[in-house]
Amino acid sequence: MSGHARMAFRAYLLILSLAYLYTDAFAADRAKPQIDPPSSARWTFHWNDWSALQAPAGPIKPIDLNRASIEQFVALPGISVTLAQQIIAGRPYHSKTALLHKHILSDAAYDRTKNLIAIE
Repeated sequence: MSGHARMAFRAYLLILSLAYLYTDAFAADRAKPQIDPPSSARWTFHWNDWSALQAPAGPIKPIDLNRASIEQFVALPGISVTLAQQIIAGRPYHSKTALLHKHILSDAAYDRTKNLIAIE
């Protein structure tokens, strides 16, 4: 196999692997739980339409720190899978501020999520 053919073959394999990873990521994104998605909304994005990036119009019910699943935590803004696992590992909580006292969330992360979490 000549040098050019080998380089073309590697480029072909790279494109195939990127296409596979893209479809995997797209499927994982569609499997992510949504909070109160509109029933008849079509999710199309046009580059000049920034309204699709706004927060949902309806109120969001806060999740319980002591009972929420990892999927519910990951749906919160700025909460990664690692942070969600740390939150679950630190249970039980007696107040929302325990996330700060146990050094699980930073002040900024707590400010983003304090209205989306509750203790029941």
